[in-house]
Amino acid sequence: QMEKITLYKEQLSRMRSMNRYYHDQFLLDVRILFIFNTVFIFLSLNNKNALYLIPLISLFGSVILSFHAYFLIFSRHYSEFIEKKINSEYDENVLIAHQLENEYFFPTQERKIVVAVLNKGFTWFSFVTLFITLYGISSFVWSMIQIVNNDLNINYIYLVSTVTLITLVIGYWWFVSGTGEKRLERVFNKHGE
Repeated sequence: QMEKITLYKEQLSRMRSMNRYYHDQFLLDVRILFIFNTVFIFLSLNNKNALYLIPLISLFGSVILSFHAYFLIFSRHYSEFIEKKINSEYDENVLIAHQLENEYFFPTQERKIVVAVLNKGFTWFSFVTLFITLYGISSFVWSMIQIVNNDLNINYIYLVSTVTLITLVIGYWWFVSGTGEKRLERVFNKHGE
């Protein structure tokens, strides 16, 4: 039993490290993207060609930040699985971090927009996620409208719009429909959650 618990603890430590790394990376990238976005919005006031970079920064930013969330969701689910396994070995709740995280950050078992819950489980974490998302969408839409209004390259608009639509469809399929988390559930169920 001690060997099994040691293995669980090593895996839990690994998942906690992953969680911290991707939180840190997320926050760093948010700052960098915000700075780039702000700089190009400012530059676009005097140079309309700077508008072309804003949708790309917003689109790339949404993909890279979702990629960090992808790993956060994975590490949260796996940490919860391991903590429940350790608790069952001890026949009591010796580890409660997953319960605190489900209440304070976002519940792993609820339907979400990436990591934002829109029901009674709504948290500050959900608000910040939606705030960053809406900021990115606003700057994307604003710059695309400016590109159209200034009769800039229509092929650019078609290309960026197509890539954006593909990204939204795949993002909805993976995150909002729960495809990714259902795949985790299948493995956890197979290994006796």
